[in-house]
Amino acid sequence: MRHLYTFPCLLLLCALAFGGCKKSDDDVKNRLLTWEAPQHPYLSANGTSNLHNDAYMTDVYKLNGPGRDSLTITSLALNRVCITIAFDRSGRIMTLGTGADAKRAIYLLNAGTLEILDKYELPAGTDLEVSGAGYFYIDNNDRMVVPATNRHIYKFAVVENKFVLQTDYDLTNLEEPCHITSVMPDWYGNLWFVTAEGLAGIVNETGTARVIQLKHQEGAAEVREEIANSFAVDETGAAFVVTDYALYSLTADENDQPEIIWREEYDRGTRVKPGQFSQGSGTTPTLISDDYITIADNAEPRMNVLVYNRKRETTGQRLLCKVPVFRENASATENSLIAFHNSIIVENNYGYTRVVDFIGKFSEPGMTRIDFNPDGSYDVVWESDVIVPSLVSKYSSGSNTIFTYTKEADGWYLTGLDMDTGTIKFQTKSGGDEMRFNNHYSGIAIGPDGSAYVACAGGIYRFSE
Repeated sequence: MRHLYTFPCLLLLCALAFGGCKKSDDDVKNRLLTWEAPQHPYLSANGTSNLHNDAYMTDVYKLNGPGRDSLTITSLALNRVCITIAFDRSGRIMTLGTGADAKRAIYLLNAGTLEILDKYELPAGTDLEVSGAGYFYIDNNDRMVVPATNRHIYKFAVVENKFVLQTDYDLTNLEEPCHITSVMPDWYGNLWFVTAEGLAGIVNETGTARVIQLKHQEGAAEVREEIANSFAVDETGAAFVVTDYALYSLTADENDQPEIIWREEYDRGTRVKPGQFSQGSGTTPTLISDDYITIADNAEPRMNVLVYNRKRETTGQRLLCKVPVFRENASATENSLIAFHNSIIVENNYGYTRVVDFIGKFSEPGMTRIDFNPDGSYDVVWESDVIVPSLVSKYSSGSNTIFTYTKEADGWYLTGLDMDTGTIKFQTKSGGDEMRFNNHYSGIAIGPDGSAYVACAGGIYRFSE
């Protein structure tokens, strides 16, 4: 078991470039400390709808989850990695599996036994293609909305434990190459999508898509930016997208045409770091209260956690604070940040490679809690040296536990960390240092009965008390 090292919770000052820092006003601070992600009217209940749990992409549960060593493990052998595990109102699992053969399928599972109730094959892709590889959402009517490799977006209902294709959004009129990365509804019900090639679009029920190319000029050259992650939405109707160059706030005009509200460049570094898919931020944007948004950059020698004011209009610089994390020349993350009240949790994925060649290897250690204040000041509350190669970790506000999936010398573990101190509360070993126990960028999920689920190269594992 790896150890924890902590630092005193000293108040660190933001760089003078960001206007300096002063002591936070208690009223403002308290307002920030009481928020939680609102329920999106077009998504299923928070904690069930998508990889990052809600429209704000907080990765937070109210459910407690399991909380002791030596949990009972139930497994489903499945040679496809299921990045997202979500739940319908009946407590059934909806998931999307992608195999080493690049084939894709959606699955309906019994959450207790992991029995496959139904399977629906989707168009295949390539092993490096992000389309239909993990991101989907469940809407407010228990329908599964899935982007596919063939420039279609499918909406599936479930009737008598069977998937039924209800709507097929045909976007084949979009210029190739076009790989739809993720889809989400905005607060008005518009269906947004983003592509790996940097398009952000809105599609209506007839399949008509209106898009904007996210790009910038470098001298005389036009640079089309790329998107490798999902995106967040809030009550104002805005969609927040990060490319490999910049963070965007987008909205729909009166004709449902996407337009840019604001754009903020960040330090994208000089390379694709080991453990990442692209040169740039590896994080889906995470929204905090009514005012803020956070991502990680790709800077050298240390990656930074960035917090911005996300309002349409702001005075002064939009960047609120910039917090360097992890060891020099060994920092990267390919997973969204956890946000709860004014706390942000970031993990280090630097050094992760591929499932087939990660046996006997480790990524760089690191998980850090940062507490920021509306005036731009922040505390580095604790730093842990747990090794989390690639999991989308989650936080349970019910049990004050961070759920993650760590690698030790003897294999892989479901691990619970105390949110207050970063110390390990419990661990259960899933298996040895074998390919089948490697989660490969999947997200942990907590089900309605409090069980935890991790999808790995060899199938899905359920941890229950």
